[in-house]
Amino acid sequence: MLNTQDGLDVYKRLVRYYYNGFLNFVLNDEDISALTWSKQQELLQSIVHCSLIKKYPVNNEFSRLYFKKLISCLEKAGQEVHDELYIGLCNIMNNTSDDNLFRYRHHIIGNDFNNIITIKETKNMVVNGTTGMKTWEAAFMLVDWALCNQGVFRDKTVFELGSGVGFTGIVISKFCKPREMILSDCHDDVLKMISDNIEINFPNMTVKEVNNCKSFVNEKHCLGTMNLDWNNDNNMENIALKKPPDIIIGADIVYDPSLLLPLCNVIQDFLQSNNNIEIYIASVIRNEATFETFLSILDTKGLTYHKLQQEESVFVEWDNTIQRCLLKIKMLS
Repeated sequence: MLNTQDGLDVYKRLVRYYYNGFLNFVLNDEDISALTWSKQQELLQSIVHCSLIKKYPVNNEFSRLYFKKLISCLEKAGQEVHDELYIGLCNIMNNTSDDNLFRYRHHIIGNDFNNIITIKETKNMVVNGTTGMKTWEAAFMLVDWALCNQGVFRDKTVFELGSGVGFTGIVISKFCKPREMILSDCHDDVLKMISDNIEINFPNMTVKEVNNCKSFVNEKHCLGTMNLDWNNDNNMENIALKKPPDIIIGADIVYDPSLLLPLCNVIQDFLQSNNNIEIYIASVIRNEATFETFLSILDTKGLTYHKLQQEESVFVEWDNTIQRCLLKIKMLS
């Protein structure tokens, strides 16, 4: 069990599983015994009657499998099953509308159920030629590291490369208190998804749009979205920033061999505009040759790096058994 689950009773763990779309849970005898009628009622309040879930529902097929598995666990152990669990399963099974391409996932930060980030994303790995419309594992790793090192980002301007659905930038903006956060991508559908997710998590922001850039502003936060194509030779001219950012981040952006050189060019361009920029890149290493090529290109660009350690999850769950790397990159002195 991951650290974020330590100390949570079975009710809270089951809520977390439901919000995160996690079905591979196991309930032991102690868990089943703890799921009394009143605890099941609490669970129902959090996953059926919750206003957040009603507004941003989880995937219908997942809900069906979740309720079915939970009821089966209770029945096999001879535990009394709350009537509303059966009713909930029947309602889900009677819902004949097809699940659309997108779903909502609700990420509880730490063990505080008042701190929830809701993300709209796709169920598929690739949509309309882009992989940027779902949250990938390195994003959770980078977010967890950022939450453990909030002072790095406080009062800074942070620029994210390849923001995808915006999970990383939204969490850092909400909890690490940067002065400004800019989330970038090169795909219009992805940028629209980022904007949707900003609006979900910061519902009272004022929105402005200038030259394909959107700004979301309130008294505490300033988030922007920006189209940035790494293959464009005039990237730095197209980045509408008053001054270079203090920090650049990226999660799961080192995977396509054809994009490694353009990515390193962008990093180099930023550092040439301000060689004090701190750059943090989190990667799941799916192909060692691809990752080594990335490191080699950094070397040829006169960039140095060192690996940061994040051994286990603290605030956000991620798989610490995967091969991964979190790099801090800078320009050689």
